[in-house]
Amino acid sequence: MHLSTPILLSLLTGVTVVSALPSTIDTVDNEEGILETYGVQSDDQIVSSIIRQLNETIGTSNNCTACLTRLSIGKALVDARPDLVAPAFSKWCIDSGHFDADSCNQEYGISTVENSKGGANFADVLSLMDPLGYDGKLYCYYRDGGNCDKPATPNATLSHLWPPKSPEHMVAPEPANNGTIRVLHVSDLHIELDYTIGGEANCTNSLCCNPHSHNKHKLNGTSPYMGYWNSFYDSYYNDDFSFVKGNEINPFNNSDVWTPAATWGNYKCDPPERLINSSLNNVIDYAKQNNFTFDFTIFTGDMVDHDVSKFISLEETIKSEESVLRDLKSRLGSTPVYPVLGNHDSYPYGQLAPEQFSFSNKFTWNTELMSDMWQEFGWLKDAQAQQARSHYTGYAVETKVGLKVISLNSNTWFRNNNYAYINASNPDNFGMFKFLIDELVASEAKNQRVWITAHIPSGSSALPLPSKMFAEIVERFSPSTIAGIFFGHTHMDQFEILYAGSGNDTKSIENVLNHAWIAPSITPWGSINPAWRFYEVDSSTFSIMNMHTFYTKLNETFISNGAEPQWQHEYSARDVYNVSWPVTSPLNATFWHLVAEQVGKSVDVRQVYENYATRFSPRTPSCATSKKCDGDFCSLTSFTVDEYDECMAALS
Repeated sequence: MHLSTPILLSLLTGVTVVSALPSTIDTVDNEEGILETYGVQSDDQIVSSIIRQLNETIGTSNNCTACLTRLSIGKALVDARPDLVAPAFSKWCIDSGHFDADSCNQEYGISTVENSKGGANFADVLSLMDPLGYDGKLYCYYRDGGNCDKPATPNATLSHLWPPKSPEHMVAPEPANNGTIRVLHVSDLHIELDYTIGGEANCTNSLCCNPHSHNKHKLNGTSPYMGYWNSFYDSYYNDDFSFVKGNEINPFNNSDVWTPAATWGNYKCDPPERLINSSLNNVIDYAKQNNFTFDFTIFTGDMVDHDVSKFISLEETIKSEESVLRDLKSRLGSTPVYPVLGNHDSYPYGQLAPEQFSFSNKFTWNTELMSDMWQEFGWLKDAQAQQARSHYTGYAVETKVGLKVISLNSNTWFRNNNYAYINASNPDNFGMFKFLIDELVASEAKNQRVWITAHIPSGSSALPLPSKMFAEIVERFSPSTIAGIFFGHTHMDQFEILYAGSGNDTKSIENVLNHAWIAPSITPWGSINPAWRFYEVDSSTFSIMNMHTFYTKLNETFISNGAEPQWQHEYSARDVYNVSWPVTSPLNATFWHLVAEQVGKSVDVRQVYENYATRFSPRTPSCATSKKCDGDFCSLTSFTVDEYDECMAALS
């Protein structure tokens, strides 16, 4: 499929015909002639011609038309000279100031898996997307600064993939109160391998605390923390987990550093490996002190740091993933870990191609690496590891206690995944939902309870259609079969509630069906304190009876003379909210609906929620004096993107 002849001629000759953009994509039969015309121009001439056409879209009265035009120009180019898409679009983007330079390279750059240099596979996407249809409008809304209005979500369903729901599966089984198991949940470790003690922690170039972080404003004098902060030691943990304080470092010798990075981390940085190991050591120490072991662990993803793309390579991604997984294995020993991949656990960032297209082989390195490591560590058996290789690292495993854990790769619904904009109106573009449904149907048939794990919450950072499809699936198999849903990604301690019908007019206690737990992060990036949690789980129904979160006040490590972080029990979910709830009942969606109601009605309860969401960070917002808490009720009671958007629009 190609653009109409006038537009193609304008691309080749440099004559501006942006106003001639057709309302539909026409077919051009003479492709050989087009290629021949490209052949008579030099690469520099073609790139210059494309840039002139792209520049013509800037400042037009209709930003949506401008964005769709750029996609159409790119599609015409990719059909004949895909190798020139990256240089043309990247240079235009940087020179025009459309995005900052790093974002331009990441969005429009070369095929980075092959070249191991910053950029995404934009040309791949252009070759198959419909630039003037739903694909293009969705892309222009989410990926091009909202230049198009958000298009209406297609009216799709996957209900043909499951049998009717029987009466016995309309209600959740009641806990037998025959004891509990304990399950560890860790998320968002984001190891910063080049974390540098004394590096700039108050930087103005994205991720801080590394050799290339800096503040664009020159420091006149000495750091304001000189004589106050004293935790600058090259500390580490031995293989036997014992702590070595290491040598003291004087970061104040560098007069260019405003805020020197301390031993254990900072709020604008991802964690050094020592902080990750400190958290995992605390997990093991707490279990030993209380004379129990964890039956298994769920890890909801994100191992790679938040640095800008020019400082992250394929090799760096692999090293980060291997480091985090080996730390988990070394600290947790024989405890099974059931991981998922996060949006940072890919290269290029957030990218994953559907299997039915020819680009999926660019990402098999990650599928193979993860499956091999998970199998090597004994977390997955041979058949499960092979399943992970076939489902974008998604798999289903029956735990030793009888619960099934289904793990999904949420990059399939990530709005920053450019490949998700190919045939975006397909309700199951990646085939992942059929995999999920097949597993749920099999479990329902034998009354087996299931947990679902993924990284990105369905109501946050997802695309609307897959968000809607996931909600439809969860509604069909709740509350009988799906006993728990677990996410990470936001770094906050949160939850999301699903109501029958998935609409904003259904948020009542009569319609509540299920909910998702969103785990706090180990990384402090985003001005929050590091945390981990565990669940007390009914041993017969696998419903969660209670949840305990542990955290450390990172700011206290700045003045601790290099001592290890002090981890403490932050709260028990059953105890902190004023909800009258039977001790024998699980913390199900009804419980969290009652909490959400209080959050919506009371500023005081909203503050309690924010305190725990951010783990009492020095930057926890005041709900009484700022508007930062105003959207809390919407985020807690929206299971889909459309619900959340509608709820937030009603507040404005």
